[in-house]
Amino acid sequence: MALGVSALSTSRAKDVQVAPELSAMVVYCQAVPFPGLAHALRHPQPCQMSSFSERKARKLIKEAGPALVQYNARQLSRIYPLGLKMDSSNYNPQEMWNAGCQLVALNFQTPGYEMDLNTGRFLGNGGCGYVLKPPQLCSPPGAGSHHMTLHIRVISAQQLPKVTREKGSAIVDPLVRVELHGAPADCCRQQTHHKVNNGFNPRWEQTLRFPVRAPELALVRFVVEDHDSTSPNDFVGQFTLPLASMRQGYRHIHLLSKDGASLSPATLFVHVHCKSL
Repeated sequence: MALGVSALSTSRAKDVQVAPELSAMVVYCQAVPFPGLAHALRHPQPCQMSSFSERKARKLIKEAGPALVQYNARQLSRIYPLGLKMDSSNYNPQEMWNAGCQLVALNFQTPGYEMDLNTGRFLGNGGCGYVLKPPQLCSPPGAGSHHMTLHIRVISAQQLPKVTREKGSAIVDPLVRVELHGAPADCCRQQTHHKVNNGFNPRWEQTLRFPVRAPELALVRFVVEDHDSTSPNDFVGQFTLPLASMRQGYRHIHLLSKDGASLSPATLFVHVHCKSL
């Protein structure tokens, strides 16, 4: 390409930024205004992509969810946070993934469960930032999901960190909450009881059961909190991963901080069992 450009006259070289042949190879999508679902479904253009604010996307999901899934099976859509938020807060990306939206943008500078879900979603496929949709969100739709029950026995934890400097040398009173994020009918959470003054090796031996109707969409989030009877519990650590990536049997779960940093050597020890229905 450089040899081709240098052969042009000086004035011509200033105008040409890239070889047309190279440009034709790398431009896959054309950003266009959204023409409306009815028009887009009648005249699909796989090379075009439209952007939606989180508010617009939620409105489409509420009013025409199945049609939006069909639209996203043929074209790309990008969802972005509202620009009016002064605190750069995030929306729940799971509801956008449930509708088949491909590019779900978040405010990465703001930690929280939304970013935990985003990180967990892309742990699959080697953490490359690209995962395939489940078959039921593709065109034509693939086989439906197989129902299952997820059994998680929360056995113990090891070497949990102290929560805040304000609490000084106070020892945590840990509890474990397991959250399921996915299809609306699957979203739920359960938790263990708390253990008093034991952050070194608390033991629960409690089994939590979750019915799952769409396991391909589901994310499992493990959260450890410091129980407080007079105020909201304090966050200790978490780890989130796709249900499809969970291995059965006895497993150690390495906890992460609010901003995603490792809390090594803090871990949970659990037993995982999935039973198809």
